[in-house]
Amino acid sequence: MRSLLRAAAPLLLTALLFVAVLRSGSPAPLWRTRIPSEPLRRDRCTWYCHNHGCPHAPALPLFLTGDDYLFGRTVAALHAAGSAAFPGQPGAGYGAMNLLAFCVLWPGLMYALYLTALRQRDRLRALREAGR
Repeated sequence: MRSLLRAAAPLLLTALLFVAVLRSGSPAPLWRTRIPSEPLRRDRCTWYCHNHGCPHAPALPLFLTGDDYLFGRTVAALHAAGSAAFPGQPGAGYGAMNLLAFCVLWPGLMYALYLTALRQRDRLRALREAGR
């Protein structure tokens, strides 16, 4: 039972955080039906940055955020995959590939690695106890 709880904890926490984020805002929606629109603020990023591009100085190093580096290459790869999967619908293809990569594949890989680490930890503990 304890192993099942440890394995399910990240999934439950993710679901709770997801609902909390969805409920944020004023008034709190049950779910969002569109991307929020907020005005530009000079002191911090808002939905304006998401919707129109961020004019703020990046806080992360250039090799992560620059258009010629990791961020730019990731966006270009998502656009290329989206164009291949949905010819003639670049926006829909990019969105679908973005969701697939960052909402399905990456979290799935991280969860599989988490379960592998739990299994290895349990095996090592059992070996240690058997050796006593």
